[in-house]
Amino acid sequence: MGSDAGIITIAEVASETIVPHIQTIKHVMETGSVITMDKGVLTLAKLATVSEGNNKEVFPYLLNHLEKCRSKEVPQHAESILLAVTKENKQQFLNVLQKRALYLTAAQLKRVQKIYKVLDAK
Repeated sequence: MGSDAGIITIAEVASETIVPHIQTIKHVMETGSVITMDKGVLTLAKLATVSEGNNKEVFPYLLNHLEKCRSKEVPQHAESILLAVTKENKQQFLNVLQKRALYLTAAQLKRVQKIYKVLDAK
């Protein structure tokens, strides 16, 4: 995923071309660098915003990732995943965030609390 920025940029407008390669994106995320993981989460979140079908396919993976990623990654990844939150999956996302919040530093928790405010408005 060397051209991380490129795939993020086109994720929304060329989703029909990228969606068949979701498994490849997931594999690269799991075997790549921290930056690849960060960009992969954002790319998948953007793909999930394009259609309900994409969201149903991608959101459970993103949620699972958020449950298992390192605590220091939770705020950034949650901010990216927030793009893909809908009325239907909002509570699941909130539940995971609340569980993870117990293990965050004060600075990390402050970022997550901003996400709570955005969720309240959704």
